[in-house]
Amino acid sequence: MAQTPEQAAAFTRAMVTDLRAATARYPNDADLRALIQELRTCSARFAGLWDDHVVGFHESNTKTINHPELGPMLLDCDILTAPGSDLRLVVYTAPPDSEAAEKLRLLSVIGLQSLT
Repeated sequence: MAQTPEQAAAFTRAMVTDLRAATARYPNDADLRALIQELRTCSARFAGLWDDHVVGFHESNTKTINHPELGPMLLDCDILTAPGSDLRLVVYTAPPDSEAAEKLRLLSVIGLQSLT
């Protein structure tokens, strides 16, 4: 998957905010605390984001998926959550009548076949 620098930064921030939310839900989870400490030690970027104390959640976004045969597809990405649980469903869709929608329709027909 190819991401723009802005998309990558937003995704990274969302991952950190997800971990922060998990620590609020599971304040006594020693494994979670150890993971966060390890990430802070190994990644200055993570440590900086963690120290920002940003709390949030995944939002709808667009992502560019680079298919090896069909090339880039700009897709909508939605994160569906089940309140009160850790369950998340990531759903990728293409806007109707878009080039990405045509590529997805083609993929539904050809499956794993090679186009070469």
